[in-house]
Amino acid sequence: MQAWDQFKDSYRSLLKIELEKRCGRNPRYSLRSFARDLELSPSRLCDVMRGRYGLSRTAAQGIAARIGMTKEEADIFCDLVDREHARKKAAKNDAQQRLKSLHENQKTQQLSLDSFQIISEWYHYAILELTLIKGFKSDVHWIASELGISPHVAIAAIERLKRLDLIEKRAGKLRATDAFSASPSGIPSDALKKFHTQLLQKAIDAIQIQSLDERDITSMVLAFEKKRMKEAKEWIRDFRRGFDAHFGKSKKKDQVYCLAVQFFRLQEKEERRKK
Repeated sequence: MQAWDQFKDSYRSLLKIELEKRCGRNPRYSLRSFARDLELSPSRLCDVMRGRYGLSRTAAQGIAARIGMTKEEADIFCDLVDREHARKKAAKNDAQQRLKSLHENQKTQQLSLDSFQIISEWYHYAILELTLIKGFKSDVHWIASELGISPHVAIAAIERLKRLDLIEKRAGKLRATDAFSASPSGIPSDALKKFHTQLLQKAIDAIQIQSLDERDITSMVLAFEKKRMKEAKEWIRDFRRGFDAHFGKSKKKDQVYCLAVQFFRLQEKEERRKK
């Protein structure tokens, strides 16, 4: 639900993110496919997403149901629609007040939809790193081909990175800005879980399709003193920083890689073993 926490975003942002997610799962999925699933004509959906046509609350409820939103998500989606398109001013004000109340009642630090997506979808960081390698091309189709994503997903990701000033165009060429190395604060756990899950799946894929010359995936099993976990994490963090400092300053980068270190308990918790 964290992706719904920042209500300054419009309902169109939610539709675009849903379309992007579906394209990410199936590169052949398209706006036409999305329109079919929402029971709208492609032209009508295109007009809605570009702001040329609005929605009624009834239409918004139908879309929310077809997407599979929870009741809470559907209420937010419909209020975002009413805030813009309700015919009566009172209905617009009521929707805005509900959204404001929900926003103010959040107890954790919130991120915009754009920030949440960048943290939770691996290809944003990969695009930023791609801009640093030799032979990089600012062509969307080249970027999509290099990362194995659809052009639609690549376009949406680049637009999002631009909005957050993480990427810019210099002399007609995309380039990561100095801001992208900064670590965001208040990261929702759902975003991190999604990000790490995606990269772990990438590692599994690499075992199957990459040669030993292209990868180094190793592991070790050891008996460990549980109370030293904090110390172990610090060692791993120091290793990552040292690795980045040593290899990250190269001027001849030509590939984008992922470094992942896994260190976790293999035993079941005692209370689970007793069940």
